Amino acid sequence: MLFASPPVPNNVQHYPRSPTYDFPDLPPGDRASFWLLPISIALQQITLAVIGPLPKTSPIRTLLPAISIPIIIGIGIQATLFCHHLTSPVINFGYGTAAISITLQGIDILFVIPWRYEIPLTEIFKIADKPCPTINPTWKQRFDWAGACFNNPRMLNTPFEPTLLKKRREQVAGISKSWFLITRLARVIMTWVLIDFLLAWCRYDLWFGSATHHLALPDTLVSGAVRTVFGGSAIWMAVNSEHALCAVIYVGVFRQDHKDWPDLFGIWTEEWYTIAEFWGIAWHGLFRQQFTFLTNTFSSTVLRVVIPFLLSGVLHFAGAYMQSRDGVDAMLFLMLQPLGIIVQQMIVGKSLKGRGWAFKAAVWISTMLWLISTGYGFVKAYAKGGMFDIEPIPVSFLSLLGIVEGPAYRYGGAMAHLGWY
Repeated sequence: MLFASPPVPNNVQHYPRSPTYDFPDLPPGDRASFWLLPISIALQQITLAVIGPLPKTSPIRTLLPAISIPIIIGIGIQATLFCHHLTSPVINFGYGTAAISITLQGIDILFVIPWRYEIPLTEIFKIADKPCPTINPTWKQRFDWAGACFNNPRMLNTPFEPTLLKKRREQVAGISKSWFLITRLARVIMTWVLIDFLLAWCRYDLWFGSATHHLALPDTLVSGAVRTVFGGSAIWMAVNSEHALCAVIYVGVFRQDHKDWPDLFGIWTEEWYTIAEFWGIAWHGLFRQQFTFLTNTFSSTVLRVVIPFLLSGVLHFAGAYMQSRDGVDAMLFLMLQPLGIIVQQMIVGKSLKGRGWAFKAAVWISTMLWLISTGYGFVKAYAKGGMFDIEPIPVSFLSLLGIVEGPAYRYGGAMAHLGWY
């Protein structure tokens, strides 16, 4: 029934839109200010490269951040608010989140970490492939070190690496390099097949399009729940497959240690049942340090739960706002999660150790119901911004098999959005 006649061409989109995804009523200034975003990122990296290796007692460390950080934050915020719709939805989302992510990471490295350590940051971040000497480093060494910090958002192999990642690195270290490459490549292929299916369904369903279209499903409670599950699954699969593909390339081609490529998402062997465990174990932790670096400064349990989701909400708002000028629903979804965590812990407790399987299953069901009910607006914001119009796969297996119409090669449509229009 999914692909019932009349067959749906794969180029059907949710909204008629130009290749740049511009809406007709957007001001021309949105294009003119696009240059602010790369400049913001470059300035922040240069600032970290200059200040980072200095000890806490250095007067330069005291003065320069106070002068430069407000300017850089201001540029980053302006870039997020005014730049818009020059490329694909994925690129737009990446630029929007980068402005917030790098700002948060810069604040952490330049302000928060030095208050905990008296030694230079180069002694804290031992990044093997981009070392920065403590004594008389060159500007290029400092800049390369800063880039290595920014390219290591999960803080792998640093004192700030989460315990969960250490456990996952130990699990990866227990398998051979060849088996690691085989399993990750198989994961990429399997995920691409599933993404192909999900995005074909997205086009068939015409998510959040015209309610009068003869192919559009009615907007009911059940269809909304299915859309939320499928939309969240598509996001999970796209990010997970990209990480697995990068692992194959960097380990297989560039000879990196496979222990430095732990799983991005939680696996079923890692038990998670509650809302807190979903975000702490099941979901990816690419921005974990950027969201949690302030929690150590508060003793309040509520604030330690709320602050990470507040910062996460700001980041996802920026990404969704860059896509469709509407990021409220995305931010609201993240802001509701602390409420669900606190209420659930009040009812079932913080730990489920020693509880029976029936109780754990009931808690897991309640967690899924919460995420589905609150995530509908989040997925809708992604769909409105065109995120599901771009397929992050090179070949459509469904088209090759003749199940759906459309070209088998899919990167051509995505690459068309990378030019200037």
